[in-house]
Amino acid sequence: MAKPKIVRRSKYAKNYFEIGKVDEKSLKIRTEEFLASGTPASYITQVALAIVLLSSVAVLAVAPGLTVAARGYQRSRYYTKKQLTDAAHNLKRGGYIEEAAGNNGTSLVRLTKKGEAYFQKILFDDVQLPEPKKWGGKWTFVLFDIPVQFSKAREALRWRLKALGFYQYQKSVWVYPHPCEKEILYVADYFGVGKFVEILSVDYLSKDKELKKYFEIE
Repeated sequence: MAKPKIVRRSKYAKNYFEIGKVDEKSLKIRTEEFLASGTPASYITQVALAIVLLSSVAVLAVAPGLTVAARGYQRSRYYTKKQLTDAAHNLKRGGYIEEAAGNNGTSLVRLTKKGEAYFQKILFDDVQLPEPKKWGGKWTFVLFDIPVQFSKAREALRWRLKALGFYQYQKSVWVYPHPCEKEILYVADYFGVGKFVEILSVDYLSKDKELKKYFEIE
């Protein structure tokens, strides 16, 4: 498949995120996928934030708590117990995590609003679309009709779709040759316009020659 061209970052996409836009369930799924990835190219603080987001870690046992929680995730295997401990302390000093009252008088560690916004941005930048070696014969269409009051979000979404390698079929219709619904819904939610986005899976197009040429599909 053709590699996406380098797309200059949209001025609308920079620092666009506002707390509360992304659905909690979607956030947890993306976080689990982030931790399950075998890609080592992530900072230890990012991995620690992900673990805190998914797990309630007791304050008196932050280090062992993070270590135990980390065992089930692929990305965590690249880091030692000491690295996780140091990362947790650095995140606390930076105001990304904080202590909070838990059940039965216990104290837990959780993400602050600053920490959540930072990690949301990490997940957003981490979104990658699948590129199977063999085409499955279906097109993914992303359609949206976003109201004028969300014009900045609309432009940011267009920028991100182009940067991810989508083909602009029409003004507000974009195409990709593989399934990617959950990735695009997360991106749309990040910009706060998920409810205006529709995703279709299409297995037949009367005129697909140009699309196949663009994506180098034989």
